[in-house]
Amino acid sequence: MKVVELAPAKLNLTLDVGAKHHDGYHDVTSVMTSAALHDIITVESESSGEIRLSCSDTTLACDETNLAYRAAKLFFEYFGIECEGVHIHLEKHIPMQAGLGGGSSDAAAVLRALRQLYAPNMKLRELERISIQLGSDVPYCICGATTLVQGRGEQLMKLSRLPECWFVLVKPEESYSTTAMYRRIDDEQPACAIDTEGMLQALDDASLPAVIDRIGNIFEYVLPENSAVPAIRSRLTELGADAACMSGSGSAVFGLFADEQTAAAACETMKAEGLRAWLAERV
Repeated sequence: MKVVELAPAKLNLTLDVGAKHHDGYHDVTSVMTSAALHDIITVESESSGEIRLSCSDTTLACDETNLAYRAAKLFFEYFGIECEGVHIHLEKHIPMQAGLGGGSSDAAAVLRALRQLYAPNMKLRELERISIQLGSDVPYCICGATTLVQGRGEQLMKLSRLPECWFVLVKPEESYSTTAMYRRIDDEQPACAIDTEGMLQALDDASLPAVIDRIGNIFEYVLPENSAVPAIRSRLTELGADAACMSGSGSAVFGLFADEQTAAAACETMKAEGLRAWLAERV
């Protein structure tokens, strides 16, 4: 039996970081949404007696260090299901080390696929509950959509769908260490106002202009010197983006566009200027 799951990119419309706990984790408050830039995950049962992982990107490790592999191992061990053999293939399209949650979304897709194959009556909430063991973005990625995410990522509240819009996602050559970016937050304690409550109201009102006014990410206040992010944000705005912001701890930037043709033209321009760029609808 074979199951194919799409793993969409994750975007942070708002992202604020709270206190650091004794175990090193931080509280986060974020309004997340998903964009239709997908990895494609194929999970097939077999008789090999082991978990096998392959990937279209040969630079990505296909062993126990890969979050998708760890997701499969967690599924079988936690639920006490014997693994007679499973082959997982990742067709990668989401850029890595970008703040777009590609690895987390892949892991979530693996869990959803294994649920279909081995435990179809299991509630998705069960997958959300256990997936925090894999990473703070994985619980959100189980169901995606527009969601308020709090705590370490395990507190999820579904929100009204983001009004119709399009994204242009741009990944510069540079990548940032998530650990290093959190260390910058701790060291610099940036003073900024991320209006999460205003974003919740904007979504409740289905007001795209109000959403646009409240997009923000605290990590933009602690960017490394000579970061390409500010220039990319400015360029997206010049090309007609209604808002532009870094996602997660970076380094990808998304431009939000109310008009599809403007977004498509901006994406082609960014590509012509030598940047990796993707056009994606909101999910």
